[in-house]
Amino acid sequence: MQSSGSSWAATASATSGSTPARSRFALRARSVALDLRVDAVRRDLADIRMADRVFAPHYAVPARRTAGRLVVVAGTPDGVPLSQLLPGEPFDVLEFTSTHAWGRSPVDGVVGFVDCDSLTGEFPSSHIVIAKYAPVHADASSTSPVLAQLPMGARVAATPSGDDWVEVDGGYVAANTVVSREDAGGDAVAFALALRNVAAVTGGRSGDGVDAAGLIFLTHALAGAPPARFADLQSATIGTPLAEGDVLRRGDLIFFADHVVMLVDGDTAIHVDDVVKCEALATLDRFGPVVARRRPA
Repeated sequence: MQSSGSSWAATASATSGSTPARSRFALRARSVALDLRVDAVRRDLADIRMADRVFAPHYAVPARRTAGRLVVVAGTPDGVPLSQLLPGEPFDVLEFTSTHAWGRSPVDGVVGFVDCDSLTGEFPSSHIVIAKYAPVHADASSTSPVLAQLPMGARVAATPSGDDWVEVDGGYVAANTVVSREDAGGDAVAFALALRNVAAVTGGRSGDGVDAAGLIFLTHALAGAPPARFADLQSATIGTPLAEGDVLRRGDLIFFADHVVMLVDGDTAIHVDDVVKCEALATLDRFGPVVARRRPA
């Protein structure tokens, strides 16, 4: 990890889960095209895990931190959001400044800047929120005060408290709103339907708001098969391609130039417009020509 004149330099030794130091570096092949949304490389600095792919003046060993709240990941400090970190998710920091941390999310692979004050020390999570929201109650009772709300996709360290509740940091959530990360899985379409009327949010991928590709990422990650984060990468890599005349079915994905939708059935899709909504497939020609059809595995 590299520090840019801040007190965070003292934390450089905290590198749990990081790559061991190496004394020599060599490119194993010719340089390859880089996607700076997901490749942690800048003109002045690169992730040490990319030392065999790119030359850089400096390499940084990642320092694992955890998101204490929902926070934007942007390509530049205070820039346009690329994605988000959700509460309880890890983030591999490569550089700290006085206000921001630059690094890479091991969850969705996105590289960018986050607010320093959103990060805490590394801690493990055991469960993930599968409801649109998981209210955090003061006690194991639905009548007790709600202290906070965790959005779908957030991670928590949870301990069972009776049959209907689990204890988390700061309170209790209903057991049916979370699932053990080891038991994660299910139907991506069902998760998407649970998000109906959630607002469109640039870079969003949580129950607080999603963008078009974020809806696909979130729901498939909960179903146990996280795809690429961005629609252009999803259209090239997720599942298998479908020909134009193939019969479409539930779960298939249709990609447009700047949009993606998921089929609920052969005639209806769920997607992000102003909110997450279901629409007849025949009405979606407003997004332009179809550029790809994919069937997730």
